[in-house]
Amino acid sequence: MEEKDKKQIEEETTEEKKKTNEDTSKNSQETSSSNDSDKSTETEDEKDELKTEKEQLEVLLKAIKAVEEEKRKKGQKRGPRESRKIIALEFGGAFHHNVYLNFIAFYMLNLTLIYSIVEIFNFGRFQNLETLLLYVAIYTVLETFFKAYILMNHIQFVLKTFGFIFYFGYLSLFYIIDVYIFPNSVGFISETLFVVFVGMFVVFRYILTQLIKNIMLRMR
Repeated sequence: MEEKDKKQIEEETTEEKKKTNEDTSKNSQETSSSNDSDKSTETEDEKDELKTEKEQLEVLLKAIKAVEEEKRKKGQKRGPRESRKIIALEFGGAFHHNVYLNFIAFYMLNLTLIYSIVEIFNFGRFQNLETLLLYVAIYTVLETFFKAYILMNHIQFVLKTFGFIFYFGYLSLFYIIDVYIFPNSVGFISETLFVVFVGMFVVFRYILTQLIKNIMLRMR
């Protein structure tokens, strides 16, 4: 009798072990399946995000292509003389594809406008000629890097704000140069006139560049 009881006990223990092993295997399978489902959901979310980013990029590319096609059509309507390549003079654009010529052209234009606006409208004063030349040179360098950064990384803001993001950038650059680089060498009469000066600088530069562009078109 004792031997039978022992056998029964052993059989029961083996069956319990089998059941526990089966339960643990089931639990492990369930956890693995849940992990796989979580991973699949994560990958699906990432795919959805990538799809939305691709769609946004495609929309921007289509908009840029549409603008380029409209410019080409306008150039064809104007005739072969006016459709030739010329120096581009536009708000937030560039003078020339050559970096050095572009910088020199911007420097000369900025120098002429900054000095003329400050002197004619009496918005402030420059301590001497060297300060004026260095002031305009530093501003032109900062403006070149600022425009390159915006056009390369934040073109959507340029399209959404119709280019007015450049005005706020130019205002910030003038403020940094005036307060931190030339605190005692350049003096504007008041903060209001300083803001008006930057606005007049942007508007006059745009008008002047368009006039130069039209003159060059007529000469060709």
